[in-house]
Amino acid sequence: MRGVFITIEGVEGSGKSTQLLRLSERLRHLGLPLVVSKEPGGTALGRELRRLLLERHASGETWCADAELLLFYADRAQHLETVIRPALAEGKVVLVDRFEDSTRAYQGASGVPEAALDRLSELVLRGLRPSLTVVLDMDPELSLQRVEVRNLSLGAEFAETRFDNAALEFHRKVRNRFLAIAQSHPGRVALVPARDPVDQVEAAIWARVAPLLRSAGFGVD
Repeated sequence: MRGVFITIEGVEGSGKSTQLLRLSERLRHLGLPLVVSKEPGGTALGRELRRLLLERHASGETWCADAELLLFYADRAQHLETVIRPALAEGKVVLVDRFEDSTRAYQGASGVPEAALDRLSELVLRGLRPSLTVVLDMDPELSLQRVEVRNLSLGAEFAETRFDNAALEFHRKVRNRFLAIAQSHPGRVALVPARDPVDQVEAAIWARVAPLLRSAGFGVD
C-alpha cells in the first residue's frame, strides 16, 4: 500500500465528527489526495447495512450478537474492497470515521468472544491495519450528556445511533476496551483527551498526523 490510512475512534459524543471534519478540511487545504469515509455505511450497500444495524426497528426485534457482528464485517469487507484498498493503492490519504477498533470495542463490550473477532478480522482485513488510529477519550458520563444535548437540539428522530440509548455501564465497557486497545498498540494508536477545548484536541491530532504524512512523502508543514 502506498497511501496513508487514518481512522478516528471514540465513544458516542466524543467529538469524532467535528475532528474528522477539521482534519479533512486541513488535508484538502494542503491539496492532498484524500478519501473520507465511515463505517458502517461507506458504500451504497453499506448505507443499507447501516440502516439495518443502527436504526431502531418498528418490530422491536434486535439483532443477536452473532448476526450483528457478521453484518458489521460484511459492511467492512465491501468498504475495503471498493473504497479503502483502491484508494490506498492510488497513493491517497484515507480518513475513516470508525473501523476495526470500534467493532472490537462495541461488539466486544456486548459479549462477543475475542476469538470470534480475531477470526473475522483475519478473514476480512487480511493484515491491513490503519497507519494511525486516533482514539478520542472521554468519560462516558460526560460524553452521554453531550449526546443528550445534541439529540435534543436535532430532535429525537435524528438520534445518531441506537447505541446512544445503551446503558451507562455498556458505554463504560466500550471506553475501557478502547483504552486497552490503545495500551496494546501504542505505535499505532494515539489516545487524545476529548474533553479538552476543540482547538486543543485538533492540535493534538495534527501533532500525530503531520509526521506520519511527512514520512509517507506528503509535503506538509
